[in-house]
Order: sequence, then C-alpha cells, then structure tokens
Amino acid sequence: MKSLLTKPESNLKRLALDGAAGCPYRSSIVDSLTARSARTRAWLLLPVLLLLTACSVPGGSSPAPSGPAGVPSDRASYPGGSILTTVDWVATHLSDPSLRLIDVGSLADFNAGHIPGAVHVWWQDTIEVNNDVYGMLAGADVRAKIIRDSGITATSTVVVYDASGGRYAARVLWMLNAIGFDRVMLLNGGRQAWLAGGHSLTQHTTPPPPGGLVQTLEYGALISNSELRQHLTDGTLSIVDNRTLAEQAQTWFGRLRIGRIPGAVDVPWTAVVQPGSIPYYDDPGALARAFAAARLDPSHTVAVYGLDGVDAAQTYVALKLLGYRSVRVFDGSWAQWGADAAYPATPLASNRPPA
Repeated sequence: MKSLLTKPESNLKRLALDGAAGCPYRSSIVDSLTARSARTRAWLLLPVLLLLTACSVPGGSSPAPSGPAGVPSDRASYPGGSILTTVDWVATHLSDPSLRLIDVGSLADFNAGHIPGAVHVWWQDTIEVNNDVYGMLAGADVRAKIIRDSGITATSTVVVYDASGGRYAARVLWMLNAIGFDRVMLLNGGRQAWLAGGHSLTQHTTPPPPGGLVQTLEYGALISNSELRQHLTDGTLSIVDNRTLAEQAQTWFGRLRIGRIPGAVDVPWTAVVQPGSIPYYDDPGALARAFAAARLDPSHTVAVYGLDGVDAAQTYVALKLLGYRSVRVFDGSWAQWGADAAYPATPLASNRPPA
C-alpha cells in the first residue's frame, strides 16, 4: 500500500491537462478522485490536498519569478563553479553530440518551447511512489528509464535547467551525483536566462539515442536517517535545515511535527538564489555570508534536509558551489523525520532567517 504522503503526480503528465490556470492538472485529479468509491476517496484525500497545495508554491506550474533581473556571477569565481554553466556555454555547444540537455520544468512549458535539443524530465519522476516517505529517490529501474530516455551515457555532458530558480533542476543533478555520475551541470538562471540572452526556444523534439549508465549509489551524496541519527551528537556533522518559515509551519494535515532535527541550523533555500525575473544563484560572497552566519564548519560533512528530499537539492548545489567537499542530502528530510515521533526533534529557532 502506498503511503498517504506519496503524491503520484508523476503520472499526471499523462492525463488531460485541462484544469484551472496555475494548476493545469487540478480538474483532472479532482475528477479522478470523485469517480472513486467513498472509502477510496477518503484514503486519497490527503495526497490530493497536498497536490492542490503544491500549486501555490514554486514548481513546474508556478508563476514565473518577477522583478528586476539578477546579475550572474562568473562561474570561475565560485570555488566549485564546475557544477554551474551559462547560457553562452550552452549556446556554443548545442551541436556537440555528447551534450544532453534536460528540461525539468512543466510539460506544458516544455511543449510550448524549450532549448533546442532538450528532452523533458518531470521532477516528480525522480520520486519513489512506493516508498512510505514522500520525496525519496526513485528506484534503480525508474532511474534507468530516465537515463535511457534522456540519452545519458558515461561520456555525456549533461545540463539541467528549469524555470524555478534551479530548485527542481538541482534534484536531477543530485540524483545523477547520487548514482555516481558527475558530468552534470546546472544552467544558471534557467529558462529565463536563456531567453534574456536572446536565444530562441523550439517546439521540435528529436529523441536522443537510448542512454545507459552503470548505477552505483554514491553515499558521499546522500545520508540515511539511521546514519544521521547515529552522528547527531558526535560532532562530525553539520546539519542545514533549508525550509522556509512557511515550510517549517507545515504539518501535512497533522502528519508532521513542528520542530527541527537537533543541532540543525536554518538557511532557507530562498537565500541561495537571487530574487527577480532571472533567478541566478547568488554571488560567491553572498552565499558564503549566508552559510557563515550559520557557523558551518567546512571541515565537517554537511547534511542538508528540506521539507522533503526534492527540496534539499538546491542547497546541495549551493554548498558545492562554495567548495564544500562533503555535502550529503538527507533524502527522507523532514517528511520522514518529522512524521516519526521516535526521532528526536527540538523547537524551531526564534531567530530564524527570513523566508
């Protein structure tokens, strides 16, 4: 039986996307729900409410960022800048047969126009729908399908992008890192930066030749709940809670506690990307200040968690940009820890950074 915290949005791209503006699958999922028995409707109510709630937060169908455009920093200015790339680099490598572009935005946006040569990966497809915890990394068979359909091989150079400030592109980048593949970069500024650079989109799609990778879980990029708990008090870990104030207040209809993992410091994911119409990653100095204020020890392994595992990846990228050598995503995140009273939790900090 699937968990009440599992949201099967990965199948929604196969439905008729004819719902209300801002949440194109709203009517389809509600119609599907109302067609079922009363008992089934009650069981499915929570994931559906979570899905509808998701329409109001950044994601594939959210409104585009607005305000003055940000200013990109030279990727060479970041200690770990090799994880980032620019629209100019992509534009000059479009004809490179080893390049694999992955659009992690909504399917509607992809169909309306994407960077030439890109394929679509819906970020929800990186989630294991049969796990009791929402947001956990999909199993090897699902990952293999993503890799095959994206045409990724051991010699590919992969660039991921979205229209959400890198929040979901970071998840795909982290997924590839977590299975031992590191020839992957995030397009700084995403779709918005591509358009601002005067580059065109296309509706034409040519599937790449099937890809394939040998998958080996890389535990330098992820950490389990049991390992995290084991090292809570031995001084070997720094822990970052990247939830916003609004996310820290979420209980998922009483399923999650209010609190945080003991010893965690607060650096919301919104603090690593510039606000405005082109959401570039913040400059190295601003990023360094954000994490210095949290008093992280660069010599420690840093474990990052969010409201769920998907949300943790953007901070993973930010710390990698700063050159932190050991950054590991707690895949279960608060969706797992906060739902189980057997795991210790402490009150939220009274001096949390702004969301």
